[in-house]
Amino acid sequence: MKRFMRFFLIVATISAVIFTGCSTPDYQLSTSVVPSGGGTISPSVGTFKGGSDVVLVASPSQYYQFVGWAGDASGDTNPLTVNMNSNKQIVAQFSRITYSVEMNTMPADGGTVNPTSGTYEAGTQLTLNATPNDGYRFNNWSGDITGGSNTMALLVNSNKNLTANFIKTYKLNINYSPDVGAIVNQASGVYDAGEKVTLSAKPSICPYGFDHWSGADNDNLNPTTVTMDADKSVTLYFKKLTASQPVTDSKTIWGGGSTHVGIEVNKFDWVQGEFWGPYFSAVLQDPNGKTIKTLGANFTFNAEIPGRYLVVLHNTNTMISAAYSLTYTIYHR
Repeated sequence: MKRFMRFFLIVATISAVIFTGCSTPDYQLSTSVVPSGGGTISPSVGTFKGGSDVVLVASPSQYYQFVGWAGDASGDTNPLTVNMNSNKQIVAQFSRITYSVEMNTMPADGGTVNPTSGTYEAGTQLTLNATPNDGYRFNNWSGDITGGSNTMALLVNSNKNLTANFIKTYKLNINYSPDVGAIVNQASGVYDAGEKVTLSAKPSICPYGFDHWSGADNDNLNPTTVTMDADKSVTLYFKKLTASQPVTDSKTIWGGGSTHVGIEVNKFDWVQGEFWGPYFSAVLQDPNGKTIKTLGANFTFNAEIPGRYLVVLHNTNTMISAAYSLTYTIYHR
């Protein structure tokens, strides 16, 4: 009986050993990423049979790149095969991608750009400001950004090379001698280097007329030009015009009738006159036949174009004939 019991125990022990040796354990996989939001791992968690292989794939988020493994793994192989011979805690490491941004100015002394050249993290939104130096103005951007505003937004999503373009400027100052309320098509101001500024002037007070410029490309022309190759000061000179002998025209016109008086003038001559007629209206037409003003009892006009101007008179009373009287003086150079 004792011999039988001993045999039974030996068999049971061997069976337990054999049974235990054939059992395969399960192991746990857990993962994490650094920094948070830098990417993902697939699969991220799971229970796997001991000895099995698991393929891990690290996928970076936008603007990130995979750097390497840590924890229960190492290296930078991606995808990574992990043998599950124990519980595993694996870390995927990511870093933010960086790009170079090169800021240029043209010409070099034309101005500055803020921020300056440097290395920036991908996804950074830069606000660019171009500031001209004294004697320049900002014109536009070129390169990896274009536009005419000196303030621009730039998304850093690749290496960038851009240029702020400036233009050299000069100051133009316009003076008058004497100051007779001149009407000039341009004002004192700042103009681009090399620009040809056209100046045209006429006086607004009778009996003054254009005489000459000083400091212009051609001082005797009106209009003239000024080439902006430096700061310029231009003076506009007027002189008092010479009066011609007064001319008088008078007629009687039947009711509802019209007539005209021709006045021959040169460019920038002044005409000053008086008009009388109890039933008459009068308008002034230029040499092209365009009505430019209605005349009152006293009138003045400056001839912007040379030729024959017409004073057109109309008897507005259709019932009776009436007389008018027109006297005028021409002031000329």
